[in-house]
Amino acid sequence: MNIRLETPKDYSAVERLTFAAFETMTLPGRTHTDEHYLAHILRGAPAFIPELDYVLEEGGRILANIMYSKSKVVRPNGDELETITFGPVSVSPEFHCRGLGTKIIGYSLDRARELGFGAVIIVGHPLYYPRFGFKAASEFNLVMSNGSSFDAFMALELREGFLGFEGGEWYEDSLFEIDQSAFNEWHKGFLREAKA
Repeated sequence: MNIRLETPKDYSAVERLTFAAFETMTLPGRTHTDEHYLAHILRGAPAFIPELDYVLEEGGRILANIMYSKSKVVRPNGDELETITFGPVSVSPEFHCRGLGTKIIGYSLDRARELGFGAVIIVGHPLYYPRFGFKAASEFNLVMSNGSSFDAFMALELREGFLGFEGGEWYEDSLFEIDQSAFNEWHKGFLREAKA
């Protein structure tokens, strides 16, 4: 298996992979799958970090993908601290529970550390991500932009002491607030291409 940066020729395959990976998931309150659209629009956003957009392939077939974007913590005094987040993270359904997610996440976190980023903040499964060193964001006195905090809200310092304990509110890029009508229009074309 080989992990490498995504290239434009991978875009369609990654979007199909992402759709398949998330279509099979059942999550509370979930009404539809839009992560493949997020992958599509993320690449053109200023917050996107192309140096951390990786695919895992075997025999020329893409089996997993991870994408990162910039986020921020706004301190109580109004100062901003740049952080990063990842997602979507996609693994081909037929390869779930085979360690591919662990491989690509671990590899990308090492690269993020090498690139000098200070911390990764995510909303993810609280029983899965601690294996990478993620802790409850509340341990750093962080809350979501709406003031909430919950078990799935987690943070990982890539540089020790980067987050400190001053706390603050975490904001991901506004592109994560998906325009439903834009998604619906794009998704129709996506389904047509997938059937072709």
